[in-house]
Amino acid sequence: MKKKILWTVYPILILIILSSFISYQSEKNQDNNSIDDYQSENEASPYEKSYFKSHPIDATPPNFKSITDIKERKKTFFNYLAQFVYEKNTLILKDRERILALIDNNKKLSKKNKVWISTLRKSHKLKTLNNYSKDDLRELLDHVDVVPASLALAQAANESAWGTSRFATKGNNFFGQWCFKKGCGLVPESRDIDADHEVRKFHDVRESVFAYIDNLNSNNAYKTLRASRSNLRQNQESITGLSLTNGLINYSERGLAYIEEIEGLINYNKLWRFNNHEEN
Repeated sequence: MKKKILWTVYPILILIILSSFISYQSEKNQDNNSIDDYQSENEASPYEKSYFKSHPIDATPPNFKSITDIKERKKTFFNYLAQFVYEKNTLILKDRERILALIDNNKKLSKKNKVWISTLRKSHKLKTLNNYSKDDLRELLDHVDVVPASLALAQAANESAWGTSRFATKGNNFFGQWCFKKGCGLVPESRDIDADHEVRKFHDVRESVFAYIDNLNSNNAYKTLRASRSNLRQNQESITGLSLTNGLINYSERGLAYIEEIEGLINYNKLWRFNNHEEN
């Protein structure tokens, strides 16, 4: 009887220890991961603030730690995060269609369209102008494009320890993004004494996903990723997570090792199955 009890208890204990270790490692990685300075302010852009206000949802995440079955935890994690990636990419594709229509239109931009373009350029860290040429609009297209769900889900799993890290549970931060104003987020436990960054705190997980995609689309650290994506567009090839991973070289101080981890997560979990309408 004792042997049966032990065989039942041991797997549970191992799972708890493994989960705690993964969570610790994820927080340790996030302390040293990001080397860019994306969004030093703990706020969404005015453009997205307006969207969140007009499209309120309950984005409270499941308690991933309580899901002891690993297969079920992964399934729940991917399905939960994917909805926000799809939502953001759908909005991006609508903006992209509007830009393309303006490029095809030989008429001068209306005042309304100029304001809209200026807002988009500012949110993507591009210079705003009094007048915009077609080349200026084409430049914007490199920034206004989708991030494959496979890439987003792999990075979220890596950065948040499958939604169980302190930064994920206490700050809704699933991508290890930093901020630099005191009180803007959570202070990493192993932060260097001369460092002043915090791990950004979000209102909900949807905001975290939106900010992550905005980061890849705007930060100069990921211009290689955007160039690869643009080339895929020009060659009418599918935009997949695996085709963009090399553009993440500046996402983590671990460099190539980090890229290999993300590629491994995509391949092992067959995350390309989540790439659908957002690639169009």
